Amino acid sequence: MAQIMFSSSFSVSKSRGWISTRAHGFSPILNDSRAKILGCHNMPSAFVGGGEAKSIRDLTIARSERKTINPSYGKPDYVHSVLTFKETPLDEMDRRIEELVGEIKGLFNSMEDGEISPSAYDTAWVARVPAIDGFAEPQFPQMVDWILQNQLPDGSWGEKRRFLACDRLLNTLSCLVTLAFWGVGNNQLSRGLNFLRRNIEGMIKEALGHYRPKGFEMAFPVLLNEAKLLGLDLPYQLSVMKQISEKRDLQLRKVSVEELHIHPSSMLQCLEGIQEVVDWKNILKLQSKDGSFSGCPASTACVFLHTGDEKCLRFLTSLVKKFGDHVPGIYPVDIAERLRGVDNVERLGLERHFQTEIKQAMDYVFQYWSERGIGFGRESLVPDIDITATAFRLLRTFGYSVSSEVLKNIKGEAEELLKLSGNENSAGGIAILSLYRSSQLNFPGENIMKEIDAFAKDYLAEFLQSENFSQAKAVKENLPEEVEYALSFRWNRNMPMLISRNHIELFDPDDLWLGKTLYQLPKASNDKYLELAKLDFNRIQATHRSEIPRLKRWYKDCDFPRLDFNRHREVAVYWSSSAVMFEPQYTDCRLDYTKAIILSVIIDDLYDTYASMHQLNIFNEAFERWDPLIIDQLPEDMKIVFMGIYNTLTDISERVREVQGRDVLPYLRQQWLNLLLSFTKEREWMERSYSPSLDEYWENARVSIGMETTILTPIFSTGDRLPDEILQKLDFFDLVNQTGRIMNDARTFQRERDRGESASFVDCYINEHPGCGEEEALNYMERMNEDALTELNYHFLMRADIPRRYRTLLFNGARIVETVYRNEDSFLNAAEDLEGCIKKSLYEPLL
Repeated sequence: MAQIMFSSSFSVSKSRGWISTRAHGFSPILNDSRAKILGCHNMPSAFVGGGEAKSIRDLTIARSERKTINPSYGKPDYVHSVLTFKETPLDEMDRRIEELVGEIKGLFNSMEDGEISPSAYDTAWVARVPAIDGFAEPQFPQMVDWILQNQLPDGSWGEKRRFLACDRLLNTLSCLVTLAFWGVGNNQLSRGLNFLRRNIEGMIKEALGHYRPKGFEMAFPVLLNEAKLLGLDLPYQLSVMKQISEKRDLQLRKVSVEELHIHPSSMLQCLEGIQEVVDWKNILKLQSKDGSFSGCPASTACVFLHTGDEKCLRFLTSLVKKFGDHVPGIYPVDIAERLRGVDNVERLGLERHFQTEIKQAMDYVFQYWSERGIGFGRESLVPDIDITATAFRLLRTFGYSVSSEVLKNIKGEAEELLKLSGNENSAGGIAILSLYRSSQLNFPGENIMKEIDAFAKDYLAEFLQSENFSQAKAVKENLPEEVEYALSFRWNRNMPMLISRNHIELFDPDDLWLGKTLYQLPKASNDKYLELAKLDFNRIQATHRSEIPRLKRWYKDCDFPRLDFNRHREVAVYWSSSAVMFEPQYTDCRLDYTKAIILSVIIDDLYDTYASMHQLNIFNEAFERWDPLIIDQLPEDMKIVFMGIYNTLTDISERVREVQGRDVLPYLRQQWLNLLLSFTKEREWMERSYSPSLDEYWENARVSIGMETTILTPIFSTGDRLPDEILQKLDFFDLVNQTGRIMNDARTFQRERDRGESASFVDCYINEHPGCGEEEALNYMERMNEDALTELNYHFLMRADIPRRYRTLLFNGARIVETVYRNEDSFLNAAEDLEGCIKKSLYEPLL
C-alpha cells in the first residue's frame, strides 16, 4: 500500500499548548540507525521520448531487478550540514535584488517599438538609396559613414562577438558593394576584399554545409553578381561560387511567382534576393501599413530603388531618424522584444517580481495575436515560427485563451522550411525547439498538439546527433544542452526550481538571434537578468535552509525519531515541498505541506504491517472522536503517531483561524479520517488476501495515495483567506490523485506483491482482463497518466475562477510525483536517489 510521497511543514513549540507523548512516561526507542545539466535528474523520464527515454514497463522491469530496501531499515535522512561557501549577507542580497528588479522593470516599461542591434547588411542596402533631389550622392550619407567606421579588425563586417560564416559573408559583401557603388572608402574596400579572398571559399563551404538563414542562398549570389559588375576582385571562378548559385536557382524555381504577389510570405523579407521574378507594381499590394515589406529595411530599400514608392521612403526615413547612422535587420520588434523579456523572467524563476510588467507585455502581444500567428512586429504580415510558438506558450502560461489551431499552419511552415533546406538549416532547430515547448501546454482533444510533439521530438532527437547541431552553437552556445534538457524533462513532469536553475546555468546574457544576420535585443536579455536570477535563487535557497531547523524541531517535539518502523526523510520531504511553493512568502505553506507528507508516510508505514487490525480500529476510533484518552491502550509508537497528528492539526487550525475567519480543524480532521479509513481498507484486503475489482480498488486508491489530504492540509496557510466557494471549486483533485496513484503503483507494485499485497492497479487490471500481462497494464496506466496530465494542464492554466496560488499548489503536487517516481520509488532511497536534486535546490548556490 506504498503511499505517495512527501510535502511541507511549519515549526511548532510546546509552549503553544502541545500535548507531549512524554507525559505518559514512555522510554526511548532506539533507532537503527549527477553533471551540470542533468545531475539532479539521474533517472530517465518514464514517458518522454528521445534519447534513453523508457516506458513504464521498461523502467519497472529495470527497477525490479535491483535490490530493494525495506523501509523499516531506512537510512538516515539526507543532511548537508556543512556549507562549502561563504554566504552573502542577506540584507546585502535583498538590497541588490531590489535594485535589479527596479532596473529590469525600467527596461520593460521603456519597451516601445523595440531596441535591436545594428545590421551592417541592411545598413548597406539603405545606404544605396540615392538622394531624391537627383544629385549623385546618398540620401542617407550617415549610413555610409557608419559602414566606414564599423569595419572589424579582420576586414569584415558583422557581429563581432560571434563568428558565423553566413553572417560575415552577407554583411561584408553588402558593405563592399555599397562602398564600391559610391566610390568611397578605398582602404576599407581593400581590407574587406583581402578578408574575402582569404576566407570566402571556406566560409561558403561552412555556410552551405551547416548553418545559414533561409535567405542566405538567395541574397548572397545576387551580391556576388553585383560585386562582379562593379569590378571587385574576388575569386568568382571557385567551384563553391557555382555551387551556391545553383542552390539559388533551385530555390528560385520552387517559388510560385503567382503566390508571391498574392499572399504575404517569408519571401517579402528577401525581395532583394529574388529581384528577377518580382513584379514591382504588384508587390506593392503586400506592403505593410508602415510602408515596409515585412519590417525588413533591405527589402524595402530594394523596392524603393525599383519603384520610388513614397511609403517605402517614409519607412526608411523613420528608421534613420530613430537610429541615426544605422538600421537594424528588422523593425519594429515590439512583439519579439516583449516576448523575449517575458520568456526570460518566467523561465529564470523571476515571475513574481514582474507580474504587472508581464501582464502589460502579454496584453500587448494578445492585442495583435491572430489565428494565423504573429511576427516580430505589430505590422508584420508574415508569422514567424519561433515568435508564434513562443507567444502561444506564454499566452497559455499566463491564462490567455488561444486556440491550438494556430500551430497547424506553423507546423506546416516548419515542415516546409526543413524540406526546402534539406534539413541543412540549423536555424530551424531553434524554431522547432520552441514548437516542442509549446506543444507541451496541450489541452484535451488537441490532436494537433500531439502531432507537433511527435514531429518536433523526432526532429530534435535526430538533430541533436547531427553535425549541423554542433554548428548551431555558433549562434546559441548552449543550444545542445537546452534541447537535451527539454527532451529529457517535460514541463509538466519537472519541478519549477530545477527548471529555473537549469535555465540560469544555460542563460547567455548576450543572447543572439539569427534573421538574415545576427542580432540582439538588449532590453530583453542582458547581464542584469542573469545577476538577478542568481541572487534570487540563492536568496530563496537561504530562506529554505532556514526553515529546515524549524521542521526538525517539530519532528523532534513529536518524538518521531523514536519510531523504528518509519522512514526518516525530513529533508527529502521538505525539498519536495519547497519545490511545490518555492516563493519566500509561503514559509508556513511549505512547512505545513512537509508535515502533512511526513505524517501520511508515518501512518502509511504504521497501517501497512506494523499495527494489528484491532489496534488500527482503536486508533481510528480515537481519531474520529478526537479523544487522546482512547489511545492509552495502544503501544507507545502508536501513541506517538496519534499525538503527532493531533497536535499538528490543532496547531495549524489555531494559527490560520484569524486569517481564515473560521475554525478549519473539522475540515482537516475529516480529510485525515478519510485517509486513515482508506489505509484500513487496504490492510483488510491484505489480511484477507482479497483481490478487489478495479473499480473498487480505484475508489479507495485515489484516497490512499494521500495527495488530497497532504495538499488540503497546507492550503489554508498561503496567507490568504480561502472561502468555501473557492475550496469547492478544486474539483480536479481526482486528476492529481490519478497521476500520483499511477506513478506510485507503477514503481511499487512488484515490491508490494512480494510482500503479500494483491491490491494494486496492475494486479487488478490483469485480473479483469484475462490474458493480458504486466506490459499491457503498464501501457494502459501510461495512457491514463498522459490523459490526466493533459487535463491538469487545462485546469492549471485556464481556471481563472480559482486563484493561481491554489491551482499551483495542486499542479505542482502532481509535478513532484512525476519527478520522484520518474524511474523508481526514489522516496524509498531518498538519500541516494534524490541527493543531486536536494543539493541543487537547497545547498549549492549559483555563483
